[in-house]
Amino acid sequence: MPPDGRLNDSLDARTHDRCCIGCGHPLRGVTRKVCPECGRRFDPDLPRTMGKVANLGFRRGLIGTCRLLHWAFLIFAVTIILYSGLGGHWILVAMIVFASLPIMLLQFVLLALPMQPISMRRRLLGYLVPLAVISVPLTDWPIRMNFKLHKASLQAVADRVASGETFPRGTRVGILRFRQIRKARTREHIGFQINGGGNGGMFFVATPPEFVGRPSSYQPLRNLGNVWDNTNWTVDLGDGWYLVEQD
Repeated sequence: MPPDGRLNDSLDARTHDRCCIGCGHPLRGVTRKVCPECGRRFDPDLPRTMGKVANLGFRRGLIGTCRLLHWAFLIFAVTIILYSGLGGHWILVAMIVFASLPIMLLQFVLLALPMQPISMRRRLLGYLVPLAVISVPLTDWPIRMNFKLHKASLQAVADRVASGETFPRGTRVGILRFRQIRKARTREHIGFQINGGGNGGMFFVATPPEFVGRPSSYQPLRNLGNVWDNTNWTVDLGDGWYLVEQD
């Protein structure tokens, strides 16, 4: 091989029906062992470092689809996490996330194909980002994390409500906007309505120091019936605070 890295005529003949496995660019007529399109190196003596032009369109399609899904899921994940963290309705979040499962499966299949020249970072993100999206409706972690950030301010508002002060609809605490802040109908618990209408929705609920939660007789696994009015489920946020859904 010439000292400057150029291909001689014999080696050049081996690349006439080959393409770069990184971007699919044809290697016919190239003068160096580097793809002129993406800079990926190849070795004409090692066929596995090159692709065949015969499947160029298919290979480009796979690479393009995988790249599109990669960025789409990043945007989707950010949107779902923000929507959930700001109090989006968990049923809508769950419906959207589980409706996207077939596309997630396609992403996993494309990432697993050995013919896909994908960096380890992109491959890991391709697996982890959809899994993070699935975890949102299962664990409510974005809204729980947002609660942790606003806990001190929420407690201060709850103390003022307990002492008799009232707050108008649409009151904001940090980046959280509440439809109403009120006491429970039958107990001295303070509820911050995150979403829903006048007859139900999700609430942050502050309970008195002496409060002890009791499992509901009809939903004992995830519902403490005495936290709030007519609840479907409750999540213990610690220090006397709960995330609940009122029916």
